[in-house]
Amino acid sequence: MGLMWIIPVSANERFIPLELFIGGEIREDTEIKYTKANKIFGEKKRKKIVGPEDWKNPQTGEIIKVYKRTREGQSGLKTQLFTVTNDGQCIGRVWDSRRGGRVIENGCKFPLGFWKEGETRSFKGSSGGKPRKIELTILKLGKKPKSSIKFNWKLYNLSSGELMDDNDYTFSPGKAMTKLNDKKL
Repeated sequence: MGLMWIIPVSANERFIPLELFIGGEIREDTEIKYTKANKIFGEKKRKKIVGPEDWKNPQTGEIIKVYKRTREGQSGLKTQLFTVTNDGQCIGRVWDSRRGGRVIENGCKFPLGFWKEGETRSFKGSSGGKPRKIELTILKLGKKPKSSIKFNWKLYNLSSGELMDDNDYTFSPGKAMTKLNDKKL
């Protein structure tokens, strides 16, 4: 399955491929494809992303393609499942093993497709049945398809408007996530 983008590109805009998220080889086209991933990454080499694989949503029974990202930590193994969401504008979590495991609807964790530097987009979703707003802002885009990107990710309680999480991420070609600045609210 792929999503084709036919949008003119300006000087401060570029296509962000799915391969940047999974640490795969960056292609020259502007199509979002579920390409093979099997990457160990992170400073301490405790993170891994594999896929795509089929996953059956326990609430809806729907079967979708996902990438499985795991992280070894002091409290054990954390597992998250990701898929393309929001009409191809991002890849987001659909399941997270933390807090007993929970299904996430319309998650958005990484920008996909055409974005401009400085651009902010907001998405509505839910986590464990609780309404959330996710906001992505491109901080540094780079000019080439193989440039690293830096973006800010914010999570809000949709009901109260309270900011719940605020992180800056850097992703680099062939490496997946290379830096996380957790602003510890």
